[in-house]
Amino acid sequence: MARPTDWWILSLDKDPLPQDPDNLRLWSTLYHDFADQIDLVRGGTVGLMGDPAITGWLGKSGQAFFDALTPYPSMLNTATAAYREIGDAFEIFSSRTRSLQPQFDSLCTQCLSKLQAITTDGGLPETDAKQLIMNPEQLTGNLMAVASHSSLGSDQFLNSAADKIRAHVIDAANLRDGQLATLKSQTTTARKALLDAIHDAAAMASQVTKLAGGKGTNAADFGTRFAAFGGAATDLNLILPGSVGTDLEDGMVLDPAAGPDGVPDWWTSLTDEERQHYWQSNPEIAALLGSVRYYTDGKTPPAVSSPQLAKALKDAYIRPGEESQIDGDGQLSTALDYELDTGLQVGGRWHISKAAGTLSSLMKVLDNPNSDLTPEDQIVAASMATRLWRSILGQDKTGNVGQMLKDNPGRATDLENTLKSAMSSPSGRSIMGDQGDYDWDAATGLPTLPPAPPTNPVNDGIDGGDIGPGDELPELPEIDPLV
Repeated sequence: MARPTDWWILSLDKDPLPQDPDNLRLWSTLYHDFADQIDLVRGGTVGLMGDPAITGWLGKSGQAFFDALTPYPSMLNTATAAYREIGDAFEIFSSRTRSLQPQFDSLCTQCLSKLQAITTDGGLPETDAKQLIMNPEQLTGNLMAVASHSSLGSDQFLNSAADKIRAHVIDAANLRDGQLATLKSQTTTARKALLDAIHDAAAMASQVTKLAGGKGTNAADFGTRFAAFGGAATDLNLILPGSVGTDLEDGMVLDPAAGPDGVPDWWTSLTDEERQHYWQSNPEIAALLGSVRYYTDGKTPPAVSSPQLAKALKDAYIRPGEESQIDGDGQLSTALDYELDTGLQVGGRWHISKAAGTLSSLMKVLDNPNSDLTPEDQIVAASMATRLWRSILGQDKTGNVGQMLKDNPGRATDLENTLKSAMSSPSGRSIMGDQGDYDWDAATGLPTLPPAPPTNPVNDGIDGGDIGPGDELPELPEIDPLV
């Protein structure tokens, strides 16, 4: 479900916290995993230096090998700490974003409802209502100025509507003056902590760079160092530990916009064995691939290779030859978004149960090794599952969808069981989270995020630079000079 866009109602010129907490959590996972890979190489390097076959290697090449390898454990240890620092920072910032965003959204929605009440109670055009709600200190004069614009007539407006409007304006002002100031303070604190952690990681990276040096005995690569210390290339008949991997390349930090730039080339370029290793060792990869919308945008299902996936996708798109009754692409997620937003059925039926069933089918396809999914198939399945899940979590603004489920207890129970079953799979946990992450309404079967914690600033002992709410995240430093 889309977040509010009318941030002007809170005297903000943009979304104060636009980041996606799911993507932040994925960045954290990838940085932590990369730190673990570096640490494994560090351990292997230490073991290699203590190997009797190496320590017993006499002569100039033996000493050159030891001298050339000596700085690497320290360099790798520092690089590990740098990556873990950023991983920890993103994990903390993801949690705070997930907590603060709903509070900002709720505050914005409450103020917009006050604006609507001013328009309705006063019979005023929206322009006049905005003038009143955004200038509480000039309320009396503004009420007199807009009275003649009211459809109620000037006298009735001043005699019967003015007091109601005054109450709405004061309520909105109190919301902005109280909760907003606290939320902005917490957001600034969270951003400062993230920025400071990134600065710390960059400082550690610079230490690795200094250790790496440039040429000869100060070079970063082993071959140059080995030769500089007098080692003979013909004596080097052994395999050293390989690269610790690759950094977060451009393709791994996904472009949220639809289009080819959002497709992770690194995933489609891997071998089947490499993809299988990723999928089994890091279930979070499903949520990362789910961020790609390129393949699933449009009014018709994308071409896929897996018959099982093609069957599951049929229910996610409008049937061939049918016309959508609402604006948009005719997708199942779009229909559900419309129903939750307006309280009206699409095509004479509710789509919440169908969305849950289709989501469950996609999870089964993703985690079934016999589905024979190509790399593009995996992206399609994860992307559509992510879209459906975000729609299911949307706010039931009118309460009509929830009431329908309350009136049909069996349907509500089936809905909850279907969603919890989908969460029990590896890809389900990656894309949807754990069952305990949500509050489950026993009457409707719908999950909701639990209430946000009290709005007290978190003191994590980290001081950061000056970065305000709504500002872009700083560019991540390059902290892998060894690769």
